[in-house]
Amino acid sequence: MDQEFDNWNNLKKKINVEENKPDRFPKEGEVWMSSLGKNIGYEQNGSGQNFSRPILIIKKFNNHMFWVVPLSTKQKDFDFYYNFTDVDNNQVSAILAQLKLLSVKRLKRKLYELSDEQLKEIKDKLKKFL
Repeated sequence: MDQEFDNWNNLKKKINVEENKPDRFPKEGEVWMSSLGKNIGYEQNGSGQNFSRPILIIKKFNNHMFWVVPLSTKQKDFDFYYNFTDVDNNQVSAILAQLKLLSVKRLKRKLYELSDEQLKEIKDKLKKFL
């Protein structure tokens, strides 16, 4: 367990010094693979060597900072989950309770985009919590 935190810390240092690539200009409603890291307690972790997990861009503040929610393949019937089917016909959940601010440096590649209607539903559901 401690080794995972050490591995994530080393990767995080590398990510931090990377230059922002000109091809990473995410928009609201896009799903990106992101290095979320090794987190504490019940916070959503990334997995694999890059501690990666898909995230949904909820709000773009500028080309560097975004509000995002992590996605999961485990759908649950809770108020703070938004369940949907992705473009590849996979069952996915946006974990709304884990809204967080994320740097563009953590984003790796765009996966797909939600419809305007889906994004509006998610934002409306989030507003009920705020």
